[in-house]
Amino acid sequence: MPHLIIEYTDNIIEEPRWGDLYRDIHGVLIATSEWYSPDIKSRAVRLTNYCVGNGSPEQAFISLTIQILAGRSDNLKQSVSENCLKILASHFHRTLEELQSSITVQIVDIHAPSYRRRINYEV
Repeated sequence: MPHLIIEYTDNIIEEPRWGDLYRDIHGVLIATSEWYSPDIKSRAVRLTNYCVGNGSPEQAFISLTIQILAGRSDNLKQSVSENCLKILASHFHRTLEELQSSITVQIVDIHAPSYRRRINYEV
């Protein structure tokens, strides 16, 4: 925990260096001292079936969802969201400049009593 899911439309301009992007976002989370590196899991999902606005191929989006266990402060969530948005904007700057596009970040609380995991490493 946390889980980071980046969804993006298949018409974005650049192909980011995914490893660099993940490391940058992980760095934001690690800097809070709330999470440890081995606990952060990231993935990107390229969307081929979507519609933005009127369906024009000149419209695109990148959306980051960060799933965390409930209980963190709103201030922490706001800071993480703002810093991740800046990182995404830097990695997708051409898309933001050349297409009608948006980047969003949302943090979703996971219901702790129903969340289960099994790990085989020590923090």
